[in-house]
Amino acid sequence: MYIELEEARRAVQKRWRDLEIRRKVREYVGEIPDFLRNGPRAVLARQMASPNFEFFRFAAAAERVCLKAVCPEYTQDKFSTRNPDKRQLGKMTFLHGRGRKGGIKSTTHRIIDFNLCDGKQLADIQTLWGEYFTDFHHRLLAAHVSGVEIIENSPWLKKVGGEPALFWPRLMALFVCHGILFDNFHATGHEEAFTRDIIRPAFRETEARFGLKPLVVSLVPVAREQDAHWSWYPDCFEREVQHLINLQGNPLSERRIKRLSA
Repeated sequence: MYIELEEARRAVQKRWRDLEIRRKVREYVGEIPDFLRNGPRAVLARQMASPNFEFFRFAAAAERVCLKAVCPEYTQDKFSTRNPDKRQLGKMTFLHGRGRKGGIKSTTHRIIDFNLCDGKQLADIQTLWGEYFTDFHHRLLAAHVSGVEIIENSPWLKKVGGEPALFWPRLMALFVCHGILFDNFHATGHEEAFTRDIIRPAFRETEARFGLKPLVVSLVPVAREQDAHWSWYPDCFEREVQHLINLQGNPLSERRIKRLSA
């Protein structure tokens, strides 16, 4: 399924210049998302952008292929405590390196009320200190990562079905010529069914329809793709999160959060 980074860079530039390929993709997909209309992009598609270790890796890879980095979001998706990736957004883990005996040192802070948030749209959730969930992650990202454009892609995803089984075939088709998708689709673990039932059929359908494989580059090394720490955060972020959590119950916190979100 995956292609090497340099090969993907060459392929996307060649395919983008082929107007016939772009015409065929447009006829199938229908409306091309705005962020892919003006040239090929490096893309990390996530429900919500957040500056974890995989995001830093994506930003560096996009720079190596000299493509504008874009992270389209699906914040109208619902939060689920059963989804490990979404849980990590609400219960952040900070990596502190290794201890004397070689074990990984980390700390974890819950930033939303899981009981209240389960089943809500990500865009509607608030943190424990009253800031919108999405605003907090975006603000943290803007302070530590530059050069990546965050796009709300929920309207387009809704137009092409709203459910993964419906929108992934068209989403995958975009990476025939409009960009490079950076991701890892796990063949085992909690994502096994998603990869088997959604991703692989969409990939095969795209290849059969266009005679070309979608350009998908593994975001992290496949041998280490299930390491938990890719969804963790650098330890330098922890002080900010601790401070915000401590604002709970402070009568001045509402004004402070408004200033932070401005």
